[in-house]
Amino acid sequence: MGSLLLLLSFALYGEIKEFPGGKVLPHDKYIHTVPEYVSPIEKLYIKSKDGLYVAAALRKPKGNGPFPVLIHFHGAPGGRGMEKLVTWSRGDDGSPVFERFLKEGYVTVVSDYRGGQNFNRLGEAEDPARVTYADDAQAVVQYIKSLPYVDPNRVHVYGVSLGGDVVMHLLRREKLRAAVLGAGAPISFLGARTKPDAPKDNRWQGATYDAQRAASNIAPIETPLLILVGTADGLLHVDRMLHDAMEKGGKKVRMEIYANGYHDFVIGPQGHAGRSEPLLDITLDALESTLKFLANPSH
Repeated sequence: MGSLLLLLSFALYGEIKEFPGGKVLPHDKYIHTVPEYVSPIEKLYIKSKDGLYVAAALRKPKGNGPFPVLIHFHGAPGGRGMEKLVTWSRGDDGSPVFERFLKEGYVTVVSDYRGGQNFNRLGEAEDPARVTYADDAQAVVQYIKSLPYVDPNRVHVYGVSLGGDVVMHLLRREKLRAAVLGAGAPISFLGARTKPDAPKDNRWQGATYDAQRAASNIAPIETPLLILVGTADGLLHVDRMLHDAMEKGGKKVRMEIYANGYHDFVIGPQGHAGRSEPLLDITLDALESTLKFLANPSH
């Protein structure tokens, strides 16, 4: 199945591909594969536009580079703090993603962003007078680009859940080599809104978005985008809206839908309290597809 999935992942831009799967795997053999004496974790505090310092955990391959980079923006809420970022960077909770990128020769950066999001107002437009999490993301990207062992022409970003909204606003400001959204929640980017009578357990089904705002936000984007989402994710409809709006705007966008994928299955177990987050076969399939995409995002 894996080889077939990899072939399918090279779909033409604009197309949507669907993938089977959902089998639970033991995660032990996929984590702690890169010892810290080989790739120590560097704790960064990066100054944002208004003087706020944004935490980020960085690991690099052995050598002097220049290396490609993957910068990850996690899901809500912002303000997780350094300890959690370090945990994710090492894969302590069972996620194989960041160590795999490290083994493939990428500098990996797991970045925070400012907290305080009002979830009831996420669909509102950005206030240009306010400093936002997009400013934090831009500060992180620009700092990472300046590192002597980083190839500034091979910088990639990966946003999960609310981190997907962070990434989409970032792409309006920065041209990068490629971007990935895993179970993205580009709610303010699209101006997405739920219906008044939407059920609480699936409130985004049938949601609408502000087509004028979306078109305006999409217009300056030049970065190829891969969208990954699971069928068990309530944000599937929102990600479809983003895909269709990007396609309508003539942008390079690809979408892959994975059967039985829970919200943020693409990263795998992250240690969220009160949630079941197994490592799935489709987590590994989506990871392979992402690596193929980043190797040649203009395909």
